[in-house]
Amino acid sequence: MIETKEKLVTTDQGVELPKEDCTWSDIQGVWISDDDVVRCHDGQPMTEEYRDDYYQICEDTGDWHHQDDTWYDEVAETCYSDNEDLTVSYCGTTAHEDSFSESHEYHYVDRGLARGQYVYCDQATYCEDIDEYVHEDDAHWCENDDCSYYDEDMCGGGNDVVNSYHSSSRFIENHNYGFNKSPFSIGFEVEKTEFDTKYGTADSQGDEVGEYSFFAGFETDSSCGVEAVSHVFPLSPVRSKWRSEVFRMIDEAADIINSDADISCGGHITVSMSKDGYEGDAYDVVNDLKPKLALMYALYRFRLKRSYCRNNKSIKKEDNAKYSPVNVKTGGRIEFRLPSRVASVEQLKLRYDFVYSMFHYTFNEPAAFDDFLFYTRHIVSRMYKGDEDKVNKIHAYAREFRKYLASEEVSPTIEQFINPTNDN
Repeated sequence: MIETKEKLVTTDQGVELPKEDCTWSDIQGVWISDDDVVRCHDGQPMTEEYRDDYYQICEDTGDWHHQDDTWYDEVAETCYSDNEDLTVSYCGTTAHEDSFSESHEYHYVDRGLARGQYVYCDQATYCEDIDEYVHEDDAHWCENDDCSYYDEDMCGGGNDVVNSYHSSSRFIENHNYGFNKSPFSIGFEVEKTEFDTKYGTADSQGDEVGEYSFFAGFETDSSCGVEAVSHVFPLSPVRSKWRSEVFRMIDEAADIINSDADISCGGHITVSMSKDGYEGDAYDVVNDLKPKLALMYALYRFRLKRSYCRNNKSIKKEDNAKYSPVNVKTGGRIEFRLPSRVASVEQLKLRYDFVYSMFHYTFNEPAAFDDFLFYTRHIVSRMYKGDEDKVNKIHAYAREFRKYLASEEVSPTIEQFINPTNDN
């Protein structure tokens, strides 16, 4: 028998080995001992040294990919294959979306210069008024309280002086947090031409007012002069200790509440309701309240003729707007813009009880409309100093407004309020 000489090949290491014990690498153009062969995600054979020089292990696949088909995550300091999307920060850092979101050194920005992008912590500033981070160039430092604000006008001197327009929100505290005291929360805006304080008259930004437990802060007002904004309180029944506490704070703020106001001033009231056991949203709350709101319309019917209540008088969800008798705001808050200026402490207390009755007889103990008029008659009577003729007149208007809110039927009695010839 003739013996066949075994065929040999020379490997990348310059060693001759039987061909059957080696693998040809198209990538390197050499033979490699089977013991030295490694393979990447595409199955191509190569040496470990070649793989380490030209390939990267990728976080998303757990396999090796050619470096031309990968990108480097600068935050997590790892690689990803081109199959995975990359995100670039405002300052040019490349990383995976998850790396940015899990990092304590980057903040996602929703507004301003870097809107929709991540910003490195050294270039991001937290703003008190929006409770968010923004790019440092969008933040405004306030020396009065050593805080930054997105809206420069929100920078004020504190909750004891007149601040700029719409700046008091940063001082508001929720005394009914989590609706733990009442299923209803309430807040008031008390507009005045000026505040009569122990320091004198306060009617301009920077004027000293003093601190009050009822009011969160004071600010200039675009239509009236100045405005006092209350904290958020539980809306509770007559014998509730929470009502007593709110009324005590109202009494303490008598000099502010009793200050002068004119027809341009209003008394906005904002209410929110716990979602516990209620399936609808704030628009549904308003819809359920409509029959009771007819009485509010009757009480403040002349405000319907003014420009700041001219829209959506029939209170339709699809027509919700700021300058309406009722405006549904973010966070499930319902703003009643219809009430007129607050003239006195007694008047503010009566409004508290009236609004509680609207909600109580709608959601706690639902009552028919005529029963509601009966249950609240004593409140309306006190509003009109016991003049029962005026109370009867208000009830008559309320019945007409009830028809309007139910079917948009405008009777001659209320035509002048729904469709005034000259809005102011």
